[in-house]
Amino acid sequence: MRNIQCLFIGNTPQTFKAVLEYTIKIPWLTVVCKPVNPREARHYLQEFDIDILFCDVATVIEKEMEAFLLNNRARLQVIVLATKTELSENDILCNVFSFLPRPVSFEKFYNTVCRAREYLQPGKEKDMFHLFDFVFIKSEYKYYRVKFDEILFCEGMKDYTQVYLANKPKPIITLQNLKNFIAKLPKEGFIRVHRSYVVSLGSIDVISKNDIVIGQKFIPIGESYRSNLFRIVEQSS
Repeated sequence: MRNIQCLFIGNTPQTFKAVLEYTIKIPWLTVVCKPVNPREARHYLQEFDIDILFCDVATVIEKEMEAFLLNNRARLQVIVLATKTELSENDILCNVFSFLPRPVSFEKFYNTVCRAREYLQPGKEKDMFHLFDFVFIKSEYKYYRVKFDEILFCEGMKDYTQVYLANKPKPIITLQNLKNFIAKLPKEGFIRVHRSYVVSLGSIDVISKNDIVIGQKFIPIGESYRSNLFRIVEQSS
């Protein structure tokens, strides 16, 4: 079962100090980045497949983000952190899966995220990667069967994606944007490292401060994706 990706939004990062420490103890939880404000959160919600959004009750949710949350309530759950007094004084309009009363205990946090995980992944039929080790890629009116372990990296080019394969001199070009294409890939084996690049973790030769080397290709590391990449590197070191 894939990891659950979560994001923390609020105007005071200190609010999440305890729960961020709790996430380290749960191996299937992935924190995409450090806590961000609502304006910054819009970028991460668009670029990453966020499963759980932890929100400080005092955070002002703009109408545009509220609409986004409501439209994605089947795949994205909101967990609000608040004291009982704060809950009585605030009206949360977007889809809220659960409330975590402050101060948050580890037991309450763990039980809540487990329930969210079960809700987001109720059946094996949702995870096709347990059944297949390949994906069909449509390119120029043909469908190419490509095994996941053949994919080196993917490069997004606005409305289409170039898929680079092992032992193939030219990439397969598909008329899907990068976000839609990578949704078909197993999250355990691939990671987004830049707005325009997704790489296979098993194909990386070298990682430096600013780029990744796969064969003869140097792939830049975007600032927004750096912390998640190096967290995985540290876990594998």
